[in-house]
Amino acid sequence: MSILVTGATGTIGTEILRLIGQKNQPGVKALVHNPDKATSVAYQGIEPVIASFEDRPALDAAVNGIETVVLITPAGPQAEEQVSNVVTSAKASGVKKIVRISAIKADPNGPTNNTRAHGQSEAEISQSGLSYVFLRPNLFMQNMFMAVDQISQQGQFSFATGTGKIGMIDTRDIAACAVECALSDRWDGQTLELTGPDAISYSNVADVLSGLRGTPVNYMPMLPDDMFAMIVDAGWGDWMAALARDYGTAYAAGWGNFTTDNVKEITGNPPRAFRECAKEVFLPILRA
Repeated sequence: MSILVTGATGTIGTEILRLIGQKNQPGVKALVHNPDKATSVAYQGIEPVIASFEDRPALDAAVNGIETVVLITPAGPQAEEQVSNVVTSAKASGVKKIVRISAIKADPNGPTNNTRAHGQSEAEISQSGLSYVFLRPNLFMQNMFMAVDQISQQGQFSFATGTGKIGMIDTRDIAACAVECALSDRWDGQTLELTGPDAISYSNVADVLSGLRGTPVNYMPMLPDDMFAMIVDAGWGDWMAALARDYGTAYAAGWGNFTTDNVKEITGNPPRAFRECAKEVFLPILRA
């Protein structure tokens, strides 16, 4: 089976390549936007293909001979166009299936710009005639990487989710689901919400980190509008600021307060709890 992984050097894509590499799966390629990162992909025994989502001829070449595309795009205002370009190239080149890393409760009428963009993209893929699997992960546990400096320097961190509980998921579990769905047709045509084992708040996260670290870590909620202003001031742009503000508002209201059994159903393994993610992934970075 021939597979192309886009977003291959991101958090989820890197783990997908690692897992596929362990299976010695032949015919795997990785779409790489930055030529400087091609070497790290090739080192894993996977063929890098240098192209951007905006370069249609390069995309056509990238998907040529590919059966399944694992489609990951970065959150941003260009995401819908990027997905549309991949779908167009995939249809023209005879791709059979797209495994799309989507977003929690993707819907054209959803509460955030990212939710709406993913909803539109899911609609386009489902109407394309291609087979598909939509994987919709809840909030990433690895978002805590953004708080490393604040925790190190101040012993606290801030998000705009209030006291809302969220079925946070380890991105390694998302990657494992993507690999299984790429290698099997069992999940074709399905839309699957992915979560961790428990719905927890960032106050619960702070408690876990305090216990593991041996020193207090406090969660200090921010107002969504204050988060918007902070991100704009940091130069990340209005789109990203609105994303954080609107996700914060939705999560604070309980929008992400649910869990599913889909990770275990797909992979055969239970999803990782935050404590496990913190011990294995977050604390080593925090200590470094």
